[in-house]
Amino acid sequence: MLGILKQYVFSGVSRHYKDETNRRIMVVNLFAAVGMSITFILGCRAFFAAEYSLSTTLFTASVVFAISQRLQVRVATPRARTASITLLILCLMVLTLLLLITGGKDNTGPLWIYLVPPVTMFFAGFIRGLLSLISFTMVSAVIMFGFDEAILVAQYTYAFKTRLLYSFMTVSFLSAFYEYSRQKSYDTALYLSEQFERQAKHDHLTQLLNRRGAQQCLEREYARVVRNKSKFSIAIADIDRFKSINDTLGHEQGDEVLVQISKVFTSRLRKQDIIARWGGEEFMFIFNDTDEAGAVQALEQIRKTLNQAPLNINGREFHVTSSFGVSEVTPGIDISYAIRCADKALYYAKDNGRDQVCSISSISPSPLSEQRTSF
Repeated sequence: MLGILKQYVFSGVSRHYKDETNRRIMVVNLFAAVGMSITFILGCRAFFAAEYSLSTTLFTASVVFAISQRLQVRVATPRARTASITLLILCLMVLTLLLLITGGKDNTGPLWIYLVPPVTMFFAGFIRGLLSLISFTMVSAVIMFGFDEAILVAQYTYAFKTRLLYSFMTVSFLSAFYEYSRQKSYDTALYLSEQFERQAKHDHLTQLLNRRGAQQCLEREYARVVRNKSKFSIAIADIDRFKSINDTLGHEQGDEVLVQISKVFTSRLRKQDIIARWGGEEFMFIFNDTDEAGAVQALEQIRKTLNQAPLNINGREFHVTSSFGVSEVTPGIDISYAIRCADKALYYAKDNGRDQVCSISSISPSPLSEQRTSF
C-alpha cells in the first residue's frame, strides 16, 4: 500500500526537471488525491441524503480533480502542467462559489473558501495568483452583495457576509505575502547556486571555462559522438615564451596578457565551438563536428589573427605567439588518449620553432592504431 502511494505521489517527477517543478508536480498529485477523495465522499453523503444537485456538483469536482492529475502525468510537458494547475484552481474556485451560493450542508459551504488563497498562490505563483485572487474576491463580493441575494440560495446575515469577505481578504494577503517571500528566497538561493556553479566551472581571470568545465564538455561531446558515430577535434594551445613575458612585465601584466589572448582566441571561434583555460598559459579548444583538418584550418586563422593583433599592455604594444597541438576524437579514440595526442603534437610544435599548428597525424601514425598497439 505504501509503495502504491509513493508511486502515485512521484508520478510525473523527472530528474531532468528543476526541484521547484518536481515539487509542484508532487503537490498537485497530493492535492488532487485529497480533493478527489473528499469531494467523492461528500458527494456520496449528499446523494444518500437525496441532495442530488449538491452530490452532482461534488462528483463532477471529483472527476475534474482526477483529470487534472492525469493530465500532467500523461502529457508531461510544461504546457500540460500549466493546464493541469489551471484546471485544478478553476475547479476549486468554481466549487467554492457554488458552495457559497447553495450553502452546502447546513450553510457550512462558505468555510471552504479559505482553501482558495494558499492553493492558488502556491500553484499559480505570486503575480498570477494575486490576479486570480483579486478576480475571485470581486466575483464573491458581487454574488453576496450585488444582486440583493437574488443569486444566493442560502441565507446569510449581512454581518456574516462582510466578515467572511474581510477574513478571506486577510488570508489572501497573508498567502500572497508568504508566496512573495518564498519566491524571493528561492530566486536568491537559485542565483547563488548558479553563481557558485559558474565559479566552479569558470576561470576567474579569463572568464573562460576552467579545466573542470572543459572536462564536462568533453565528456558530453564524447557521449554524443559515440551515440551518433560522428567525430570532433580538440586542440591544446600554449603561449610561446610566457615565462619570459612574466619575467619582463611582471605577473600582474602577465595575467592581462592571458586575458587579452583569450579574447583574441574567442573572437575567431564559431558559436558551437568551446574554449577553456586548461591551466597556466595553456588553453583547450573543442571543435564540435569538425575533423582534424578542419580544426587545423580554424587554428591557423586564430594563429594569424594573434600574430597580426599586438597586445596593448600599459600603453605598450607586445607581439605574442602561440603553438597548437591538434587531435581528433572518434568513437574508437577516447578523450584521455586524444588529450595525450594533442599534448604530444603541441610539444612537437614548440620543439620545432613554435608559432605553428601541428596535428598528431602529421607527426605520428594513426592515433587509433597506436592506441590499439599500446594495449
